[in-house]
Amino acid sequence: MGQTNLERTIFKARVQITNPKNDDKQDVGFTGYFEIGDVVDVWDVDADGNRISILADNLTILSISPNNFVVLSAVVDTTAATVTPYLVCQQIDDGQEAVDRLYKRKLRGDIDFPVVQSILAQALNSPVAGKATYDVDDVSFFKAGDKVDLLADEGVIATDVVIDSVNPNADDSNNRATIVLLTSVDTSTFTNPFLLTKDVTIDDAIRRNQSRLDEVDRPRENEDLGLGNAIQTVWEFPSLFVQNSSKLFLDGRKLKKGLVGTRSTLSQGAGNAGLIFTSNVLGDDGDKTTVEVQNGAGFTIALSGNFSSGQAILINDNGGAATSEEIADALNADANVRKIVNTQFSGDGTGVVAVFGPTALAGGSHAGGSGDYAELEQEFENLIANTGYKIIALRIRPNERNRLNKPPADDEELECAYREPMENIDR
Repeated sequence: MGQTNLERTIFKARVQITNPKNDDKQDVGFTGYFEIGDVVDVWDVDADGNRISILADNLTILSISPNNFVVLSAVVDTTAATVTPYLVCQQIDDGQEAVDRLYKRKLRGDIDFPVVQSILAQALNSPVAGKATYDVDDVSFFKAGDKVDLLADEGVIATDVVIDSVNPNADDSNNRATIVLLTSVDTSTFTNPFLLTKDVTIDDAIRRNQSRLDEVDRPRENEDLGLGNAIQTVWEFPSLFVQNSSKLFLDGRKLKKGLVGTRSTLSQGAGNAGLIFTSNVLGDDGDKTTVEVQNGAGFTIALSGNFSSGQAILINDNGGAATSEEIADALNADANVRKIVNTQFSGDGTGVVAVFGPTALAGGSHAGGSGDYAELEQEFENLIANTGYKIIALRIRPNERNRLNKPPADDEELECAYREPMENIDR
């Protein structure tokens, strides 16, 4: 059988360069003909579609932002075109090859699956020196070990950077998904920087989506929170959980989840030296908590007291040198104290906190609250809203039937079940 007319047709796949410039990054409105690694030429084409001249030849495509731009292996001044510059793919020399690129390849699983995520914020040399953390909206198809390119309006920032870890976290506002790279790349001087998957194929995407479906809601069962101690009414879960998914059991009896009510608070100091405390102990029981900052050598934290009489938090302020951010960070890092209160600093946190005597939180109320316990969000980067649910707080109501009348004793066991978020919950 002879060749078809389509196969015999000489066809040079070419796409107009939409924004001519002297750069290795060239904007094109359609990238379907091109693949990374292709060898391409740049032509100057007249109004009738005829080639006038070759502006550059034998360039390699290093990266592709789908239907947006390509990055070439050398700088090309496409402003030198007398009429219109076009990008021409050497790999396509007949009509059938063009059809294969556009249609048949969609059936193959080894075709690249480009995923783009804008870089919303960065933390260089974090979590350790040499690595960097980048905030993004969605990490659905990214995985540790993947290679990514970092691109921007200016072109390539870095290529073949390896992902160290992927973290869904909690919320697109205050606790975004993050991608940690094994190389610390500064994107702050570039316009609209983004990450682009480099070696993810359609097969990879399908397998990853199958894995995600297998983990729908990621249920966690029979997590042991330990024994009570007749004092503690707040517990921190092992990981973030989806709001309204928690189930709490006290000695095998399921407790009723309810509403928070009004939490006790205390604002102390002002400006950069201010501190804000928000109780995790529910209702007016939170009003029994006191906080004190005293002047003394060293930087120490002490917690004392009990549920009935109230719990006291004492901070020794490093000889009057501790800032509000330092105090807030230390209280939130203390596994016992952070169960009692969330601590935030005001302003930029650089002010030195003035000493103050034992001062009680106030304003807590069970009004509007309900049930045996409520779900609370964690403190994260000086915020306590839209940061992800990780805490449960018991509601102790001695005079109400069918409610908990005291904190769990040291022979009572708490277990929980919950759903761990697979992606940012509000994406």
